[in-house]
Amino acid sequence: MKKNHYYISDLESKRFKLNILRANVEEIEVKELRSRIFDNNIDVTILRISSSNIEMISRLDALEFEYFQADTLVYHFVNLETYKPQSLKNQDLIFIKATIDDAVALERMVRVVFKDYTNHYSSNKFINTKDALNGYVQWVIKFLDSKDKEVFIVYRNEEAIAFATCECLEDKAEGVLFGVIPDASGGGVYSDIIRFTQSYYKEKGMKIMSVSTQIQNLAVQKVWAREGFVLQDSVSTIHINSLLNSSVLKSRKYSLSLTQDMIDRCSKNSGDFNKLHFDSIYSSSFGFKQNIAHGLIPAGEISRIFGMEFPGQGTIILSYKTIFIQPMYPNQSYDFILNTYYHNPKNGVYMCLVKVNDMEGNICLLSYNKLINRESL
Repeated sequence: MKKNHYYISDLESKRFKLNILRANVEEIEVKELRSRIFDNNIDVTILRISSSNIEMISRLDALEFEYFQADTLVYHFVNLETYKPQSLKNQDLIFIKATIDDAVALERMVRVVFKDYTNHYSSNKFINTKDALNGYVQWVIKFLDSKDKEVFIVYRNEEAIAFATCECLEDKAEGVLFGVIPDASGGGVYSDIIRFTQSYYKEKGMKIMSVSTQIQNLAVQKVWAREGFVLQDSVSTIHINSLLNSSVLKSRKYSLSLTQDMIDRCSKNSGDFNKLHFDSIYSSSFGFKQNIAHGLIPAGEISRIFGMEFPGQGTIILSYKTIFIQPMYPNQSYDFILNTYYHNPKNGVYMCLVKVNDMEGNICLLSYNKLINRESL
């Protein structure tokens, strides 16, 4: 049986001001994933799957949301039972286990080391990379107050020049995050961090040590290879941008009472006289509870909202994508909820999601729109 693990990342959600779903899966199950996204009003799903199952990624087409591969993680392992770590190159380095009193020094180093570091967050235009840097700081500081996690600070001439964060689980150790400040890089400092942590965890009785990074980070992988690590696995990171909750501007709501007369007029204007729009008995044979409205009706209302309400006069729709989830019926009322998940006031570009809900709160359709309004400049 395939093991899939889903959870709401409260820490990332708070950091990025987005509802973040984490999905670590062996198999992509679209029905389950869609349910998780809709039930939790998710903005971004960060999905990880073994690269050996990369052919499954195309299944995400069925979600209809924008998705892309944000990075590939590679995992290297060394057998500490058989491998003998090498001696340190730099004898003037001192490794001290950090405490909460070292938080300020650690934050300073993390901000310097990872200032321009690229990761899967960097690939997503809706995630602020400055917030990602704050995430690295929080990640390292959190290690200071955990039983199974350790942080080592590397000193040279009483100056903190590097750090290593590690984690243990049963008989396995993981080097989670290593960093050397630019002024101290070179000369084998990074290699010595690897050698020290290998020796430390070998003495503690750990059997395996692992390290991981983005596939493009070749420099550290060359060091790992020299220090006995062997590449054994890779994982693809996929971002799915559903953006069901995000809005950088005030959310707006409009209502529409859908009538049979609207359907009749839409048929005359479009030439679409499909019996699904008029014959309830015929429509019921397709599983609908009565005749259904044309998709052009909510599309027309959305166009009216953009042109007359928000952003208003002078708005031009540059592109749009509509995802139909369930039908809309005559003699019922619907809410049109407009969220602006991107706005550039310099060029008047808006990216908006309109969610159309029935009176029970069920989503009938999602409409993603890119607009421009120069009158708002």
